[in-house]
Amino acid sequence: MKKQAHKTQLLILAAIFLLSSVVISQSGLFSRLRVDLTENNLFTLNQGTKNILSNIDETIHLRLFYSDEATENIPLLRTYHRQVVDFLEELERYGDGKLKVTLIDPVSFSEEEDQASQFGLQALPVGEGGENVFFGLAGTNALDQVEVIPFLQPDKEAFLEYDVAQLIYNLNHPDKRTIGVMSELPLLGSFDPQLGQVPGQIMFEQLKEMYDVQTVATSSTDFSEIDLLLLVHPKNLTSETLFAIDQFVMDGGRLMVFVDPMAQAEEVPADPQNPMSQLQADRSSDLQVLFSVWGVGFDPQQVVLDTQQAISIQSPQGEAIRHLGINSWVKDNLNEEDIVMLDLSAVNTALAGTLVAEEGRLTPLLTTSRQSMLTRSDPMSLLFNPAGLFQNFQADDQQHVIAARLTGAVNTAFPDGIGDVTAEQVLQGNEQPNVVIFADVDVLFDRMWVRAQNFFGRQIYSNFADNGSLINNLIDNLTGSADLIQVRARGTSNRPFDKVQDIQRVSEQKYRETENQLLQQLRETEAKLNELQRSKGQENQLIISQEQQQEIARFKQRKLEVRKSLREVKRNLNKDIEALGSQLKFINIVLLPLLLTLVVVFMSWRKSKRKERQYG
Repeated sequence: MKKQAHKTQLLILAAIFLLSSVVISQSGLFSRLRVDLTENNLFTLNQGTKNILSNIDETIHLRLFYSDEATENIPLLRTYHRQVVDFLEELERYGDGKLKVTLIDPVSFSEEEDQASQFGLQALPVGEGGENVFFGLAGTNALDQVEVIPFLQPDKEAFLEYDVAQLIYNLNHPDKRTIGVMSELPLLGSFDPQLGQVPGQIMFEQLKEMYDVQTVATSSTDFSEIDLLLLVHPKNLTSETLFAIDQFVMDGGRLMVFVDPMAQAEEVPADPQNPMSQLQADRSSDLQVLFSVWGVGFDPQQVVLDTQQAISIQSPQGEAIRHLGINSWVKDNLNEEDIVMLDLSAVNTALAGTLVAEEGRLTPLLTTSRQSMLTRSDPMSLLFNPAGLFQNFQADDQQHVIAARLTGAVNTAFPDGIGDVTAEQVLQGNEQPNVVIFADVDVLFDRMWVRAQNFFGRQIYSNFADNGSLINNLIDNLTGSADLIQVRARGTSNRPFDKVQDIQRVSEQKYRETENQLLQQLRETEAKLNELQRSKGQENQLIISQEQQQEIARFKQRKLEVRKSLREVKRNLNKDIEALGSQLKFINIVLLPLLLTLVVVFMSWRKSKRKERQYG
C-alpha cells in the first residue's frame, strides 16, 4: 500500500510540474528573466537598446530572411541563425507592441525570394549544391522607409546588437544629422583617372549609413547647414575661414579638430628634381590662432614616445620590433569616466602629439603611460630603423594628453571682428563649448585599426582596434544620440594576455641594451675585417701574410661568436614567456587531473568507510 501511495504522489507532483510549466510558458511570467554569468554581460540586452525600443514612436517591422533548407549542411550559419532569432525575439518583448518581427524563408523561385531581392539583401552561393543563401534583415517604418543589413555575418556577432539597434534608431529618426568634413586628406574617397572612384576610409563609409556626410571646402566660411564639423589636418586656413570656425563654436556648433606633428597619412607628391623632398616635407598641422585663445597648447614640432604601449612593426631587415612612436592605448590610457570611452579596449595612434592646458581646461580622453617622453619630430622623417629610438629614450614620468574635450567658457579669437564684420556683430563667447581635440590624424585611417578580408567576393572588414568605435561614439555623443553610445560600448570576448605583455616589456628592457652592444660589436668587427681585407692593393690581394691570415681568422671567429650571442639574446627575450607557458601546461595537463583523481579516490574511500560503519 505504501508503494502505491508513493507512486500516486509522484504522479500528482509530475502533473503539477507539467501544468505549472505550461502555464508559466504561456503566460510569459518569467519571459524576461535572464541570468548572465559572463564577465562583460555579453548576453544581456543593453540599457541603450532598451531605451531605443521604449522610444519607438510608430510601429517598426523587422523581417529576418533566412534560407533554411539551403543551409541544412552549414552548421555555422544554422547556429548563428538561432542566436539571431533569440535576440530578435528578445527585442520584440521589449518593444511593447511597437516592434514586430517576422521570420521568412525565401525558398528559390518564391515570392519571398523576390521580396528579399527587392529589399536589397545579399544572396550568397554558399548553400548545398551552390544554392543562393539569404541571411539578412530588412526593417521598415510607418513611412515605408527601409533599412537593411544585407547579410548577417557570424564573424560580426559582437556587433549584432549595435547593428540592429542602429537600424531601429534610423527608422525611428528618419531625418539624418549633417556632418561636414573639412580636410585635404582622402577621407571621403577620391577619383583616380586610372583606378576610377577610390572609396573613402571605412570609418567615414560607416558614418554615411547614419549621417549625411558632406565635404566642406577648406576655404568655406558658412557652416549654417552643418550639425557637426570635423576639421582634419588644418593647414594654411585663411583668416576668414578661421573666423567662421570660431563663430560656429561661439554659436554652439559642435567641432572635432584633428591636428598632428607628423601625419603619416599625408601623401606628398614626389619631386624628380629633389628626391629628398618627400622625406623632408612638413607633415604637421595646427590651429594655433584658436587654440591660443581657448587656452590649449599644442607644439607641432613634438612627438610623443611611449615604451609601455609601443606596437611591434616589421623592421627593414624583416624582424618584428616595437616602435615607440606607434602606440596602442589600452584601458589604463582611456578615460572610462567619459561615456564615449566605455568598454573600449584599444585605440591606435602613430607619431601623435600632445595637448597641454591649465587645470580644468581639458578633460582627457586619451593619455600616455608614465613610461613616455617628448621628442622632436624632425628626425622621424629620416628614421629607417625604429630600434634607434630606444638608445636615447628616457621616460619623463608624465602622462601626456593625446585627445581631450575642451571644457569651461571660451572667448572668441576675433573680438574686434574681421573685414566687414564689426565687433558688435561678433559672438564674443560660449559658456559650454562642444569641442573635442585630437593630437593625431592617423587615428582616422584604416591601417591603424581595421583589416580587409574577402568574403565570397565581397570585402568585409574586421577591426583589431577601437578607433572606429571611439570616433563614432564621439559623433553620436556630440549630435545627441547617447543611447547608441551605450549599445556600441559593450564588452567583447577578446581578452588580451596582460601577464604575457608585461613579461615581454620587462624582458625587452632587460635584453635590449645587451643586443645594442652586440650589434655595435658586430658592426665594428665587420668593418675591421673589411678594412683588413682591403689593406693590400688590388695587385697584391692574393699575397696575404701569415699575420694577416691569423687576424682575419680571429675576426671571423669573433663575428661568429657575436652572432651566436645575438641569437641567444633573442631567445632570452621569449624565455620568460615560454616558462609561463610551460607552467600553465603543467597545471592544465598534469596538476589539475592529478588533483581531480585524488579527490575522486578520496570520495570513494570515504564512501566505502561509511558503508562499513553502517554494516558494522
